[in-house]
Amino acid sequence: MPPVLARLALLVFSLGLLIGPTADARADATQLCRSVSSIALAPTDVLFSPYIAGHDIWYGMMEWDDPLALQIGSAVPAYFYLVGMQVGGAIMRVISGIFEFPVGLASLFREGSQGALFRAHDDTYALYSENFGPCPVRIGSSYNMINY
Repeated sequence: MPPVLARLALLVFSLGLLIGPTADARADATQLCRSVSSIALAPTDVLFSPYIAGHDIWYGMMEWDDPLALQIGSAVPAYFYLVGMQVGGAIMRVISGIFEFPVGLASLFREGSQGALFRAHDDTYALYSENFGPCPVRIGSSYNMINY
């Protein structure tokens, strides 16, 4: 047997000893569903970002008692800023979904699951938000703090 194959066989055997005997399955797909949902639905946040930014500006104008001149003067720059915030939030959603995916696969074989990596996403306004069992579906999420 060549030395490379012998080392590979030793490595596989060692990993088998470290993993130990199999246990009862306690599958929890919450994190895996959240990961796939984040990766798949983040592009909708970018798609709806102009509408969501406009919604957030309107909400801010109605809720806060700023002078009218300040509201009018800041609406256009704030709109472009909030569109950028939306795109950045969607990028963070994809990144957190990618990071959660391997941990979600591992949680299929152990008890419990880790909390969401991108928590702000769970508490914000969305055009459509529904939980289908462990799988959250949020389309057009707002990542702006204006909604708090």
